Amino acid sequence: MTPNARFQEFIKDITPSPTTMANSKSAHESVRMALKADKEFKDKFKRVFIGGSYKRSTAIRPRTKQGSTERPDVDLYVVVDGHPWFADPEEWIDDLYDALNRARKDLGITKIKRNRCSIALSMNKADVDVSILLERRSDGLYRIGNRTTGEWYKTDPEEHTEWSAAENKRFSGRFNAMVRMVKWARRENKTVSRHPKSFQLEMFVAPDMDMSETHYGQLFHDWCDAFVDRFKSNRDSENCPRIEDPAVPGADILAGVSDEAFCVYYDKIKKHRDDARKALDADNQDKAITYWRRIFGDRFPKPKTASGGTKRSATRMSPLSFKSAQAAPISRPAKFA
Repeated sequence: MTPNARFQEFIKDITPSPTTMANSKSAHESVRMALKADKEFKDKFKRVFIGGSYKRSTAIRPRTKQGSTERPDVDLYVVVDGHPWFADPEEWIDDLYDALNRARKDLGITKIKRNRCSIALSMNKADVDVSILLERRSDGLYRIGNRTTGEWYKTDPEEHTEWSAAENKRFSGRFNAMVRMVKWARRENKTVSRHPKSFQLEMFVAPDMDMSETHYGQLFHDWCDAFVDRFKSNRDSENCPRIEDPAVPGADILAGVSDEAFCVYYDKIKKHRDDARKALDADNQDKAITYWRRIFGDRFPKPKTASGGTKRSATRMSPLSFKSAQAAPISRPAKFA
């Protein structure tokens, strides 16, 4: 079996670096300060808080394309007073857009865009999604506005954060690591519209994650196996399952995932299960790593040599060999990929 240390190295590698976290912190704090300083908007909101995978500690390291690292993503929520019957989501989002646009130069914003429920900012150090929330109503929930439909939807990003933290505690700190592995596998193996993603994946992981298993390779395989069993009937009937939002009673956390996207994801998890089984049963580590890399890509570390480095093939000429003799392969340390 692949040593658990290889998985721990992998998890550490796909976790956002201290620099990435510092850049994210700098970006969202700058936006917060800019809104508080804006003369026209500062009295219109009550508070600002962060959410998303950055806050839940389940984010994975940003992508690297053509040698360039993409900026991390941060979700920011601006809480305002208002009643969903009378408040206009488009007006609120436009007001937020204007305030952020006024601070465009100071914030280092290279691109600003209105989305359906947020303002998307591309900044020097991070990408920030800023959303308007109506203050909690009598049901204890926030409302997030959709400027396209004019509706306010029930939500609670803070409860999602608390739920995720509770799951991580329940699994003795392994939940966040497992979620990162599942997220990375989805990134490495393309799905329809990149779905399911973020909190949806966390909701998939929690019910079927083994509480007692500590080896991450076995843990990943067993979760895949349980996922395939749980949702087989949905795959057979080609429809996306329904999973209740832990923060909003009656709401479906998978509402934005199409039947096609779920079926594609299901098939990939089934393939991951089979490859993970082959890796766990492999009679040597080179073969096992080949299967793990089918799931997690080339960032999954190679086996260690006796000297502590990663293993690779090289050639050399024995001093007792004839010049025409074929060089024999040996193992030498190499840098970690």
